Amino acid sequence: MNQEFDYIVIGSGSAGGTLAARLSASGEHTVLLIEAGGSHRQLLVDMPAGWGRMAFDKRYSWGHETEPERWAGGRRMKIPRGKMLGGSSSINGLLYVRGHRQDYADWVSAGAAGWSWPELLPHFIRTEGQQHLDNNLHGRGGPLIAANQKNTDPITDAMIEAAVQAGLERVDDFNDGNAGGAGIYQVNVLDGRRSSIARNAIDPAMSRTNLTVLTQATVQCITLSGRTATGVKYRLPDGSEQLAKARREVLLCAGAIHSPQLLMLSGIGPAAHLQEHGIAVAADLPGVGQNLQDHVIAPMTWRLRPEVPGMNAAFRGIGLAGSMLRYLFTRGGAMTSAASEFGCYFRSDPALNYNDIQVFGLPVTGATEQTVNLGQSPKPESIPGFTLAPNQIRPWSRGSIQLKASDARVHPALRMNYLDDERDRKALLYSLRFLRRMVEQPALAKLVAAETRPGPALHTDAELLEWLAPTITTGHHAVGTCRMGRLDDPFAVVTPDLRVRGVERLRVIDASVMPNIISGNTNATTVVIGDKGADLVLGRAALAPMDS
Repeated sequence: MNQEFDYIVIGSGSAGGTLAARLSASGEHTVLLIEAGGSHRQLLVDMPAGWGRMAFDKRYSWGHETEPERWAGGRRMKIPRGKMLGGSSSINGLLYVRGHRQDYADWVSAGAAGWSWPELLPHFIRTEGQQHLDNNLHGRGGPLIAANQKNTDPITDAMIEAAVQAGLERVDDFNDGNAGGAGIYQVNVLDGRRSSIARNAIDPAMSRTNLTVLTQATVQCITLSGRTATGVKYRLPDGSEQLAKARREVLLCAGAIHSPQLLMLSGIGPAAHLQEHGIAVAADLPGVGQNLQDHVIAPMTWRLRPEVPGMNAAFRGIGLAGSMLRYLFTRGGAMTSAASEFGCYFRSDPALNYNDIQVFGLPVTGATEQTVNLGQSPKPESIPGFTLAPNQIRPWSRGSIQLKASDARVHPALRMNYLDDERDRKALLYSLRFLRRMVEQPALAKLVAAETRPGPALHTDAELLEWLAPTITTGHHAVGTCRMGRLDDPFAVVTPDLRVRGVERLRVIDASVMPNIISGNTNATTVVIGDKGADLVLGRAALAPMDS
């Protein structure tokens, strides 16, 4: 293999895959895309409902876990991240969500000039493969499919009606920049198959002779000459180490966990921390690995009345076998389910100028408490029910990532600090009580036999917080550890054009550059970061901002 390229892209996830496809499109530049995992061409990846099995399986995911989390009862919580072509877009819950326009205004206020909602909307449109909505906010032909869910369950319809009865607005589009109301999420599913960046961006680009895709290759560090990035050192499955050189730039797209880890292993990060691990300091950037953010989810469940059918049976025993056969022969049925059908947004405090709670809803219940500590996917229960899972989408709590060793094979120390800020705890407690009121509305009350989690006996803040400790789980949305910012901000890692401060020919282009987490699922925004990043690398004029 030729070991010298114009651009080296580290990581083939939502940003990296989009970026590599864009950079190689003209045929003018040679591009190496390096991925630590293998191929995405597997049944469990294609099958939408496979997300529930892949998240905690090291054949598909990195297998990260946190340090003990105080507000999670001292648990080491599992943090799934995709390890294959397409990265987390190949194992995620398939929801297409853009967040709220205020998210991006806050980015600009934090020093990310050029990243406002009007400036990013053209990128959302260009990267979207919209299948149903038809207006100037949406686009067709992009690599990320956004489609209505087919054959949603009647319980989902009852959830929407109950939300309206509880005071929320019924909406058909969560992605107009307002992120409010109640409705059904659009999903990254087309013809019953997962629509990932691997399928729609990387696969088509692999026919180009100027793009080399290297799988099962784990990057150990970025090579530097002084303060200039020159290439990467990577390890193959046989243990051998190889070097690849970049004539133009090294583009780090390894995600919010691995991008800061690789920067630190390369001598870019907090000087004292690097020296503790015997790493020579090339650039003292104290913000590397700081500002870690994620959404934390609290699954609540209710048991349905005996005469009301749910979807649990479709994922158990004979029902599961039937669902699998139906999927294999028709690409339909329960195995096309995404992580959520129902969705809603509301605010925990009327003084807020944006909604800070997002909810996921499915007519399925799983034995969460028995499996979450083991990092296993919840198994559907025998008695039909439904789940409503709220999460605080603009958390105040911040975590960090630090090295445990000067070796890329050793996972870094993750401290998510979920619910560490009292404002996050208050918001999540409010959401539990709001959803209880929602389920008491006529549309759902007539279907419900009993609340099963937390259970009707728990009411006080102390009781509910005690229940949350063994229950909360990751939203799978880690961001922020190499954040954008102004030159006078000592904790900013990259400039608004995504260049690493103090280092030439090196950029970070992935979810780690977000100054603040967005109001919802992060995949679509991460794709946009890859798309805008390609324009920045190629020196192309910004797409004209939109007024919406």
